[in-house]
Amino acid sequence: MASSIDDIFAVDNPILYILSDSRGETALAVVYAAAAQFPDGSVEIERLSNIADVETVCEYFDEHYNSGRQCAVFHTFADGTLRREIRRELDRRGIPSIDLLGPAVTVISTLTGIAPSHEVGAVYRKR
Repeated sequence: MASSIDDIFAVDNPILYILSDSRGETALAVVYAAAAQFPDGSVEIERLSNIADVETVCEYFDEHYNSGRQCAVFHTFADGTLRREIRRELDRRGIPSIDLLGPAVTVISTLTGIAPSHEVGAVYRKR
């Protein structure tokens, strides 16, 4: 049984939010791989899938964000405009975020000379 002194010094583990315009499985796989480098229970992971607009993100964080708890957002958005809007909103709130898809798409587009489709859930269509 934990003593009251333990409760005073208890610190919530950081929370890692996964945001996606599709299922969020790509970001979840990356975050799980990174979190596996740390002891079990070091972080909490929450996923918000099928995001179609920045308003959804605003509503979610208005309800769930705790400024007293450390957190970060890992995201995969196919649409560059939506990606930028959400990144601006997260920056405005002071929430660090990591774009897991955009840089890879940019590199492949540069190498191939082909513009990306920006298709949501394209990974599932190509399996």
